[in-house]
Amino acid sequence: MTRTPAKYLLSAFCLLILSAALGCQGETGLEIIEIPAETSTQTLTPTQTPTPTQTLTFTPTHTTTPAFTITARPTNPPTATPTPFRTLSPTPTPSQAPLQPAVLFPFQDNFGVTIDWSYAHITQLGYDDRGEVNDLWVFMAFHLLDRGIHQRNFDFLGETITVYYLNVAHEFDGVLLPMQLVLGGTPGANVPISAIPAGGSAYVQVALRDGSTWFSPRVTHREANRVYSERTEPGENDDTYPLLFLKDLQALLPDLPEEVILLANHPILVPRNAWPQVKLDMTRVSYLAARYQPFFELDPYDRIVDQSPFAYALRDHILKGEPMPPGIYAFSSRNLVIITGQQGE
Repeated sequence: MTRTPAKYLLSAFCLLILSAALGCQGETGLEIIEIPAETSTQTLTPTQTPTPTQTLTFTPTHTTTPAFTITARPTNPPTATPTPFRTLSPTPTPSQAPLQPAVLFPFQDNFGVTIDWSYAHITQLGYDDRGEVNDLWVFMAFHLLDRGIHQRNFDFLGETITVYYLNVAHEFDGVLLPMQLVLGGTPGANVPISAIPAGGSAYVQVALRDGSTWFSPRVTHREANRVYSERTEPGENDDTYPLLFLKDLQALLPDLPEEVILLANHPILVPRNAWPQVKLDMTRVSYLAARYQPFFELDPYDRIVDQSPFAYALRDHILKGEPMPPGIYAFSSRNLVIITGQQGE
């Protein structure tokens, strides 16, 4: 009887010790579980790195800006179409040249075509891949109205160029329309011919012949526009493509006889893939800027956007016989031929 309580006490004591041991294991078990819980919360932070997806949103905004500068082109022609007619007006102080209109005389080219004030002969013709004319050179005849070289100012790329031209007329549909025959230009405003610096701007390509001379517009075009490497040595056949000082031409004009025919050759249409070269030439050489200006349409930033309405109207007149609209026009001289009537016969 006395052993039984002791046995129960001993069992109760063992159970107490066992429960204490289990309680200690439960605490250590919680500490071990908390460690992976902390590591799992740390692994969530790398998943918050979608920063590359945010950088992709900037690329669409940059690619859209060039599109606006290109699509704005159609708004340029309506505002730019009148510019060739305004800029071609004479300066308020034209040169004092005696009015001595040239007199027409009988003269024909090598094809037997009579050269009068309406004469126009195609010297170069080319087509694009759609069969449309995109390369057009023409020799045109002009009626010399006075015996002086005039000038006007032309603003290009933020600078002023003095443009030198002859006061002429050409017959369109039986009517003589006044025109400006551009010879060249030099940097600066209202620069007198005597003050042109030495260089290409001081020269013009002129051939002086009389009425007994055989004239072929195509041969003259080919010979005068040869590259320099294909030309003869200086002194050999120089009359084909001579260079004359503008000041010498100015001195020559009053001494010309009454019977005079001017023939000028220049491109009217230029292939589109050559427009960057035209713009580069206009940027580098002032007399080329003066000569090309009547045939090209420039936007307010002096970028070539198209050929001028005058160029297209002249194309349609020459190729299709369409009438020329009224206006102040300018043609340019890449090659100028002055033919005088036979004297002393």
